[in-house]
Amino acid sequence: MNISPTAAISTVVLCGFLLMGNAGGAEAQVSPSPGTPWHAPDLRSYTRVLKVDEPPPIDAQKQYDLVELIDLAQRTNPETRVAWEAARRAAIGIGLVQSEYFPVLALAALGGYKSVGLPAPKDVAPDGFYRVDLQQAVPVLNLRWLLLDFGRRGSALDAAKERLMTANLAFNRKHQEIIFRVQRAFLALTSLQRKIAVAQSALDAARSVREAAEGQLRTGLATLPEVSLARQQEAQAAFDLEDALSRERDGQVTLAESLGITPTTSIQVTDFSMLPAPAALEDSVDRVIDRALEKRPDLIAKVAAVRTREAEVRQARAAYFPTLSVVGDVGTIAGRARITGGNPGTATGWFGATEPSYGIGLFLEWNIFEGGATRRRVELAEAERRAAESEVTAARDRAISEVWKAYTDVHLAVRRLDVAAALVTASEQTYESILESYRHGLSTLTDLLASRRELSRARFVEVDTKLQLLNASAALAFTTGDAPQGQSSGR
Repeated sequence: MNISPTAAISTVVLCGFLLMGNAGGAEAQVSPSPGTPWHAPDLRSYTRVLKVDEPPPIDAQKQYDLVELIDLAQRTNPETRVAWEAARRAAIGIGLVQSEYFPVLALAALGGYKSVGLPAPKDVAPDGFYRVDLQQAVPVLNLRWLLLDFGRRGSALDAAKERLMTANLAFNRKHQEIIFRVQRAFLALTSLQRKIAVAQSALDAARSVREAAEGQLRTGLATLPEVSLARQQEAQAAFDLEDALSRERDGQVTLAESLGITPTTSIQVTDFSMLPAPAALEDSVDRVIDRALEKRPDLIAKVAAVRTREAEVRQARAAYFPTLSVVGDVGTIAGRARITGGNPGTATGWFGATEPSYGIGLFLEWNIFEGGATRRRVELAEAERRAAESEVTAARDRAISEVWKAYTDVHLAVRRLDVAAALVTASEQTYESILESYRHGLSTLTDLLASRRELSRARFVEVDTKLQLLNASAALAFTTGDAPQGQSSGR
């Protein structure tokens, strides 16, 4: 391969210009000073990825119940796909370790032209050297097969299997987390809509009281301050209604985020009053805690992490021992050669130089001294194992505390719900009787306003109490690793 001087000079000049251009481009890629904002180039190729192409699979005319929303979230929330890809990577990691049990065949080839000068006596070579010109290709097929490694690959395979177990359990737990978030968001939104209905009812009652007070004022049975007080309570009820309406949009956004869709999507959900209250717990708290320790994927994943660290300790300790491999190669020299430089007129001319080569043997490798690197790796692996064991203990204690709290919350909410229902019934009867009595001039406006306030408060308390019970039941299912009714614990 011959290159002319002119071509060589042109190549050097071109490389210089390219280097100068790259240097200038590097300066243009950053801000000229810390106080100057960076001037962004055309970023449309980036921003196109951020734009949503497909509309969310939401029917604007349909009322969704909890089970339907959970199914939708499991299909659309990107967090499930992230966890699924993590599990797939862990599965691929097992195949990667298993491939180390097979031999490795590598094909290498070297080809080109080379001229070599070899010194020689002048009575043999007048110029004092021979020159050998070679035009050749040297393909070689290399074999390496690890036969004995004292458990390195076995420990690596055990660690990979435990990592897959951890990833699969994390995938199931991610589904449970999304289900729990959808439950909380669904309950918050549908309870807000129920509170809006209660607030509307309170406004209607306040309006009825104000109209009754104005009627009594016209007949001389009420005073102007009493009517002003009734009007003030009507205005307060209207404000409470607007406040509940404003919080409904926040609930819509939270639900959309839990589903993994854009928050601009409007979702209709079933009425809060249609949700059945959870039944009282039949199992003892000890049995519920045992179920949590047996079923919660994140707790079992902590144990799998400990087993991963134990396998890594075994792998690190195996480095103290040698490895034994079968090595071999087969190849040839395909080309031709020419020898010049001898007596005048004795150039050999081109002749064939194709010769096969092959070999096989055993290769033993044993690190005798490495400055304590293997020992440090073992110590690091043992430290990580001890940390993983401590994480298991901490996660177990935290889970027991979470189950205990959720279990207690469910018990308390069940008892409070019955009391709240009785309070609403009594408040409705009191309000209706006082309102009728006031219209006949037998009760005061103060008593009527007080009964109306107590009725509104009792209805809000009933909604809040039922919401607390439903949230506590959802939290208990999440902390024990159970699935909501109609759903599996994972996919």
